[in-house]
Amino acid sequence: MKRIFILSLFSLFLSHVSFATDGPGYKIRVKLENYAANELVIGFHYGEKQYVKDTVTLGADGYFTFEADTLFPAGVYLLVLKPDNSFIQVLLDDKNQQLTITTDAKDPVNKMKVKGSADNELFYEYMKLLNRQRPEADTLRAQLAKVKAQPVDSAKIASKILDIDKVVKKHQQDLINKNPGTMSAKIVKAAIDPEVPEFKGDEKTVARKKFNWVRAHFFDNIDVADPSLLRSPVLHNKVDYFITKLTPQHPDSVNLALDWLFGQMKGKQGGENYKYYLIHFLNYYAKSNIVGFDACYVHIAQKYYCEGQAPWTKKEDLEKICDNARRLEPVLIGKVAPNIVVADQNNQPLALWDVDADYTVLFFWATDCGHCKKAAPHMVEFAKKFKDRGVKVFAVCTGVVTSKEDSNTYEKVKESCWKGVEEKGFDDNLLLNTYDPFIKSRYRMLYDVQTTPQIFILNRNHEILMKRIGADQLGDEMAQVIKFQEEKKKG
Repeated sequence: MKRIFILSLFSLFLSHVSFATDGPGYKIRVKLENYAANELVIGFHYGEKQYVKDTVTLGADGYFTFEADTLFPAGVYLLVLKPDNSFIQVLLDDKNQQLTITTDAKDPVNKMKVKGSADNELFYEYMKLLNRQRPEADTLRAQLAKVKAQPVDSAKIASKILDIDKVVKKHQQDLINKNPGTMSAKIVKAAIDPEVPEFKGDEKTVARKKFNWVRAHFFDNIDVADPSLLRSPVLHNKVDYFITKLTPQHPDSVNLALDWLFGQMKGKQGGENYKYYLIHFLNYYAKSNIVGFDACYVHIAQKYYCEGQAPWTKKEDLEKICDNARRLEPVLIGKVAPNIVVADQNNQPLALWDVDADYTVLFFWATDCGHCKKAAPHMVEFAKKFKDRGVKVFAVCTGVVTSKEDSNTYEKVKESCWKGVEEKGFDDNLLLNTYDPFIKSRYRMLYDVQTTPQIFILNRNHEILMKRIGADQLGDEMAQVIKFQEEKKKG
């Protein structure tokens, strides 16, 4: 498996969420009915996770009071209730954070009363409306599902559902239009999907046009650079959906989408969102198990980190990231595989690029590798199955002479490799068996062979078509590759 350096998002959290903004400070008083615990936690959203800020005990006045001389950064905060960790949302802007909340822990939305924060009054007025409309809407939808085969009844029920939707949409638009800049307006607006226009054409054309329109207008109702939305439940879901669902899942397409996203965030409103998502997606693609998506890690590393676009990064971390990218870049899918010259059992040189085959499977294995032992039967079966389909397996035993003083001498390495070839059934009629005990070919660096087994599928031009796949999956993957390449030739 690949080992790619991952940055700590917790360090980002510490550097930005310092809770030391200028102002008169925050004082949030909370009175809860039907709440037996004597402690209350306040937390906050940050990207894809939630964090705890403080815990207070019940005061003699019957209130839980969160208080400090500094301000919270604007965002959506959570009053977390024990013991079930349910929560009550509190909206905080970057100016006024002196408020009193009174509610019932068993029915916090409908019983909510807020003093000192017009923003929270707006938000809970909206939430109460949703609570009032939801039961009727759910009932109507259930009725619609039962009578969907009856056009007249279905139309009546659908009309009632539409009336409810109109009420909610009007409330949303009034809130947004009359209260611009408030957290309530930002949250409500972000939840509204832009209305897709009608398109003409056949079904396939209309579907494509709708998809392209939705993708182009996906962020119309949300400012991706607004740090207050980084501390909310809405931004990360939007960003994640845009990159992983709305963007075609090919590294080139994803890289273009990431560049656009980073461009919308960089240098805007302090650049906090740019910093967060640059680190987030570097880590996301470092950990990705999807074949080929290390290209996204390399892209982010080389274009942003290695070009000085991530100035907050520690020098030692930056060196590791750029070193990872340099090692991975030559063996990305689509690249021409580096040539290596190794030796056969008679110490005759054998070059990878000299293999005459439509497809070459490059297979690195080790004599003391348990996973290689499990992979061996699959490799033998694969070689037999595809021998007459223009496929050759170029196997490299990774045994190495470590030093002159070491007991791991050249003779022992050679003996171990060829004994392993025999034990694993790697017949010379099936595989091109090689080794490179002194690593003269530099295969470990060129192919980033840190662990074994490692498998690469190359075409006749030695371009990498697939890599880092399991031996048990190799047959199916090879069949798909051959099928795709044959269809590609047909046009």
